[in-house]
Amino acid sequence: MRPMSLALRLGMIVTSVGLLLAIILVVMVYSVLERELDKRAVDQLQAKLGQIQHSLEERPANPTKAPWQHVLADALLGHDELSVTVLSAEEDTPLYGLGSHAYADELRPGRWPDAQTLAWHSDDGHDLLTIRTSLTIPSLPPLQLLLSQDRSSDRFLLDAFLRAALISLPILLLLIGAAAWWTGYQGLAPLRHFRRTARAITTRQLTLRVDDTNLPAEVADLAIALNTMLERLNTGVQQLDRFADDVAHELRAPLGILIGRTQMVLSRKRDEATYQKALEDSLDELDRLSRIVADMLLLARLDSHEPLTSLSQVAVEQETLKVCSLFEAYAEAREIELVVKGQLQVEGDKLMIQRALSNLLSNAIRHAYPRTAVIVELGAQEEGGGWAAVINQGSPIDPDELSNVFNRFYRAGDQPTGGSGLGLAIVRAIMISHRGLVQAESHNGMTRFTLTFPPAITPVTNFDEQGEAEALCSPTNR
Repeated sequence: MRPMSLALRLGMIVTSVGLLLAIILVVMVYSVLERELDKRAVDQLQAKLGQIQHSLEERPANPTKAPWQHVLADALLGHDELSVTVLSAEEDTPLYGLGSHAYADELRPGRWPDAQTLAWHSDDGHDLLTIRTSLTIPSLPPLQLLLSQDRSSDRFLLDAFLRAALISLPILLLLIGAAAWWTGYQGLAPLRHFRRTARAITTRQLTLRVDDTNLPAEVADLAIALNTMLERLNTGVQQLDRFADDVAHELRAPLGILIGRTQMVLSRKRDEATYQKALEDSLDELDRLSRIVADMLLLARLDSHEPLTSLSQVAVEQETLKVCSLFEAYAEAREIELVVKGQLQVEGDKLMIQRALSNLLSNAIRHAYPRTAVIVELGAQEEGGGWAAVINQGSPIDPDELSNVFNRFYRAGDQPTGGSGLGLAIVRAIMISHRGLVQAESHNGMTRFTLTFPPAITPVTNFDEQGEAEALCSPTNR
């Protein structure tokens, strides 16, 4: 069974609450109205009773006045809802009665309770209220005067109110529920937009975003979170696409060469030396492919922005000397002198910093003029952190190419020889993971690559190669 929508749930909840409040309101109004009608009836009877007593008290002083029965009849004239009964304390039957309910059994002395007022129900279905008082008439024994009021009009008013409430209440609740449903439906419109956006998103269409302008605060936070998630997904898919493109781009040619060379050698019978030379060439090519795959896996791991787990205080000058010792034979073969100046201690991953320095030194030695020096300058900053610069003297890098040297598989001058084109891309990824900066400068025959380390490392949580990477790794040309 499909769950109810939020709008329908909201409408039902509001309707239920409205029903409860309406019932409470109707009960309260009915009770107040009934109490006020009772009070008004008592006040009216007491006022009429006072008027009758006053008329009877004036009668003995004025012999021309009508008998006391006429006084009672005059008092009830025009009041069809009133009835009057005169009782003797010595007799069980009324001495006088006037009105439709004057001789009701409920008014007999033996059935009257010990109270001044009595609310009772007649045999013909009428509700009545009776009030009694003592009455003194000359030449007559002590009497009691009972004044009754037919409250059918009050009961009709209460019943009319109750009928109107019972008829209008369902209609009102239906309107309230419909209004609540419509309000909830309109308020949840952003969620329907989220649903349409989510349905339109595929691995090839991750650029769609939810418009978070003019949204309520709760929904706006959800839209921002959803857009952030989509941004991360888009970045991850782009990284996978780049990795696949890199693999196809860089491995296709070496694999084709290996296959072609092997097919050529096997096309006819050759001597042992030829087979050995072919195997050696294939081994060199396979070793190069192995390094390329290792570099691409390292780049993929760095691009995934996993937090650095092996952070420690790194003495950069010591790590630089270790790297220089590895390149010492290569530098001597090219008559290159390696010089390290200054000291620097930063927080970072020791192996990653070694890898960045190794890639920069390898490039610097490869592109330096013979009988020159490759200099590594180290310096600390007052606020913390510091910088490491690798400087060589060689062919300058064209300004147009300088902005591309950190791209993957880029080789200056489109030269097929040399490295794989991943070295500087790895340096950039390492510095981004350290929240650092790498800059390239080339002028006056000197090329300088500078690594700038921050005072402390904040893990990278979101990365856009076209945005933050360009800001962190922007080359300069002075």
